[in-house]
Amino acid sequence: MGVSGQISKIGDSEKLSLVGDINEDADIYFPTLLKAFGNKVIINFKAVSSINSCGVRAWITFLRELEAGRSVTFEECTPDIISQINMIPNFRGKSAVNSVYAGYTCQSCGNAQLHLFTAGKNMPASADSGAGEVACVKCNKPTEMDELEEEFFAWL
Repeated sequence: MGVSGQISKIGDSEKLSLVGDINEDADIYFPTLLKAFGNKVIINFKAVSSINSCGVRAWITFLRELEAGRSVTFEECTPDIISQINMIPNFRGKSAVNSVYAGYTCQSCGNAQLHLFTAGKNMPASADSGAGEVACVKCNKPTEMDELEEEFFAWL
């Protein structure tokens, strides 16, 4: 199953909440969305489960057309989306990134969790400035980021 989404109005912006896999089916789905947006667009990636190379190609084409005359902001980017942003310069285009999820694992109890970083709140200023300590939601002990902070936040 491919990607789908829900469009909602948030203030003066349209928010596209994507769901599912961004794959070869995205070539068909994304172009149908372009007329639904005004000047400001928020794209939420929280429920994107995966993205493959065909999906990346479709995404870049869609984003290039979407950004023409519009302001685009990404939010709740998953670790998979951040990997794409870090590997493929055109994946983000000119879009701002408002928030990202990073994976953490507790060495004490083994709990795996996602932690949300938001611009202007707890997002590091740069890739090498450090993300700060994240406590385990189960045992409250310190966790470790699943990736190297410098690599994960390289897009900053």
